[in-house]
Amino acid sequence: MLPSQGAHSGYPHVLIYVITSETSDLSQVYANMGANPVSDKSPFARFEKFPNLIAIVHRPSQADQRILASCDGFVASLDGAAGVDPLLIQLWSAARDATLPRHILAFNVVDGRADFDELCAISSRVLEPDLLVRYLPIDSDDELSLTGVYDILTSEIHALVDSKWITKAADPEHIAITSSAREDLFDQLAYLGLDDMTLENHKSGLPISVTKLETAWSHPDVVTITPIDDGIGTGTFGNWLITLKPVWLPVLSDGEMVCEAFETSERIGIAITENLARMWGAGSDEKQYEKISSDLNPIVVLESNQVAVFAKDLTPGSTISTENSGAFLVAPTF
Repeated sequence: MLPSQGAHSGYPHVLIYVITSETSDLSQVYANMGANPVSDKSPFARFEKFPNLIAIVHRPSQADQRILASCDGFVASLDGAAGVDPLLIQLWSAARDATLPRHILAFNVVDGRADFDELCAISSRVLEPDLLVRYLPIDSDDELSLTGVYDILTSEIHALVDSKWITKAADPEHIAITSSAREDLFDQLAYLGLDDMTLENHKSGLPISVTKLETAWSHPDVVTITPIDDGIGTGTFGNWLITLKPVWLPVLSDGEMVCEAFETSERIGIAITENLARMWGAGSDEKQYEKISSDLNPIVVLESNQVAVFAKDLTPGSTISTENSGAFLVAPTF
């Protein structure tokens, strides 16, 4: 086994966990994220723009704390036509305690029982006290759908016109209505991501460059909520996805060397649940085995990708590898 020369290049292999409501239309949830399920029965969703990123989308009744613990990011998909499930609140709290990157998606904000402002209030109360709100939804003329978002930070409107995105300066009315929210956002970003000197200038009442605040927005501790109906938030969500990096990294040992899992050149993984294993290394057609002590048991792979394997009757914590591999993985503890 040698470290993979390509392990550090390109987009990292990342697994995110998405929890939506029990009653949400899953096809709508996938479309909102810009993702596609691999099949009707697949637990995996793929992103065309992010080929090495895999999402597992579950309803609360399917949720598994072990999956959350082995992911690199967590997404709460809030449906304005449904409430916030208590289990989602528990999972979010666990993700926050583990300092996982987190993002909230808000959909059905036009015809649901709760609009975007209400979902923001709920999210701040039960999920994320320090929630930052940058993008506000813009209703269509008939108020039946969304046509774009208003960027509080830059005072710009990003709208979908004739299937093309346009960006234009906001009207004075938009700026006046959102002035208080803009000041709050400026303060939050100033304390989160500005250097000491710029922060002192801000405290003194001096103006701050929006460019510096946009840089602060990319801080890993930023947690926000994105309106995502009618395709208007897919790009914004994609800007978050592209920042994700591997977080949950088992240690690999073969008796001679020790490295992190993503540095390996061989196909190897670790069972997370009875049906799911996280995987690293290049894809391989070689048969995979479950390594338990000195025993090797062939596994029945139902579906496989670069990031994970869906299989039957796995033993959580066991190493998944090829038959002749001498390596094993040890799950990280935090």
